[in-house]
Amino acid sequence: MATANMPPVEGAPSFDVIVVGAGLSGIIAAQRLLQAHPETRLAILERDYCVGGVWSERRIYPSFWTQWTHGIAEFSDLPMERPPAEDCMHDLFRAKYTTKYLEDYVNSMSHTGQTLRERIQFNTQVESIKKVNDQWQLLCFDTMSKSRRLILSSRLMMANGQSSVPNTPNFPGKEQFRGKIIHSIDYGQSDVIRDKSVQHVAVIGAGKSAADMVYEAVKAGKTVSWIIRKTGNGSLGAAALAPIDLPTPYKNGVEASQARIMASLQPCYLIPYRSWWTWFLHSTNLGASLVNKIFSLLDNTVRKYAGYRERKSDKGFEKLEYDNDIIWQNGTAGGCHFSDFWSLVAEKVYVHRGGVKHLSGNELYLDDENGTHFPCDVVLCGTGWKRGLDMFDNHTLMKLGLPYPKDIEPQEETAKWEKLVGKADEEVLRRFVILRNPPKHYRKYETRTAYRLYHTMAPVHDDSILFMNHVVAGAKLFAAEAQAIWAVAYWDKAFALPSVAKREDDIAHMIAWNKRRYLSNGELGHFAAFDSVPYVDRLFDEIGVTSHRKKGWLGNMFAPIMPADLGKVWHEYLAQRNKVQDSPC
Repeated sequence: MATANMPPVEGAPSFDVIVVGAGLSGIIAAQRLLQAHPETRLAILERDYCVGGVWSERRIYPSFWTQWTHGIAEFSDLPMERPPAEDCMHDLFRAKYTTKYLEDYVNSMSHTGQTLRERIQFNTQVESIKKVNDQWQLLCFDTMSKSRRLILSSRLMMANGQSSVPNTPNFPGKEQFRGKIIHSIDYGQSDVIRDKSVQHVAVIGAGKSAADMVYEAVKAGKTVSWIIRKTGNGSLGAAALAPIDLPTPYKNGVEASQARIMASLQPCYLIPYRSWWTWFLHSTNLGASLVNKIFSLLDNTVRKYAGYRERKSDKGFEKLEYDNDIIWQNGTAGGCHFSDFWSLVAEKVYVHRGGVKHLSGNELYLDDENGTHFPCDVVLCGTGWKRGLDMFDNHTLMKLGLPYPKDIEPQEETAKWEKLVGKADEEVLRRFVILRNPPKHYRKYETRTAYRLYHTMAPVHDDSILFMNHVVAGAKLFAAEAQAIWAVAYWDKAFALPSVAKREDDIAHMIAWNKRRYLSNGELGHFAAFDSVPYVDRLFDEIGVTSHRKKGWLGNMFAPIMPADLGKVWHEYLAQRNKVQDSPC
């Protein structure tokens, strides 16, 4: 980052609240805050030219389908129209409809004569953030004019998420490579699949975006090589891609996951430890055996559907089998939307487990023992994302409780958190039988400290900044709206926070549980892939709202929690807030 021409503080625009990121979490956070406080001077900074983040117009592509269903994939104050039948599949739908929904949302929500869209400053990349004299200073780079400007704010909402900065490998020999190298973030804007001069496609990565690009390339008649690093040395291996039509007693699998009865099967510390049911399932050997049996059946169904060992293939198809059972999530996972995906991959895709040694001309060389190499016109990278926190220096990361390099942590801070997490770990193991004996697995070492934020949102010692959508939750719109409601109540001081010591104990529990429950994915202490419902319940219980729990005993346990329930909670909170404001002193 260049700092020689640092813009002056004098004359810099100043706001009450800056939201960084116009993805789904930033949009709903701004909307709920403005509904409660319409006079707030609020701006949203977005590095791209369009809204939506992962779901933006720039990043979608034909085979990009949602992993959430119609009826769940909406905010409570704007129902989503059902997409046409040809663009739906077991209630899931093409991603372009979420893109349109978010575009419609920012256009239709308005406060004091300004729509959400009019509050967004596009093409604005936040390069650095620091706090000076109780005010946040954001150094921003305009990607169109190539100029820098300073923006000031009393409060910040960091809603830039986990998928904004692409992790593109630095391939040796890329300067001599005559083909293209494209990360999934730019894949939707590329024409490589339609380009007839591109015949040999290499896709690198194990996850859902890599699988989508493999599928599109195969369907376009390309010769496709799918390269996944061997498990170990930082790689968690192949992904678990589950069929989207798994049978459940509910309308679909996503709605099933929104029911507390289904959530209760998870060994989740976020669920209050006060019912005989959760005690039986997770604190007895019989209950743990039952939970194991249920998830083993699920895992067997996923493996059988893929047919890793049954399908005939001379191209290495069996190398796509993932390592650990799905319940542990020690790697990446997603939905398999296309009924012909596995058969096409088995028949037509060359699967390699290894890394790229180097590129040269139109050839790709692997680092395997056979010295494998093959023609390559384009390298498509489904290689994930870098952390989205580089705008903070290490001192600020440390002060806020964000991940920072372990090797610079003061010894007394390390000792403090080791003691807290160690104590929490003992409690986690006492409660959850299943977590005492994890499967044999590769443990990916994390060089950074874990998130030390209350509810993975709020720093313990600074209430002027919140981190939205930094928890990895399965139901993203659902969790984002719940976080937005909690954030308003938090800044309204509408509930009493626990003491610093109790909040730190709670954070330590989240870290300890994460490491036991989600293995490598839990190293940063912010993973809750199967735990959206208990996470949201916890936020709402702290605020003191109950509308989401007024369906009777059976309904509370078995009915899915829908966006409309979040709307009821929001209106309940506003009514409580107005009642307090109107009461005489």
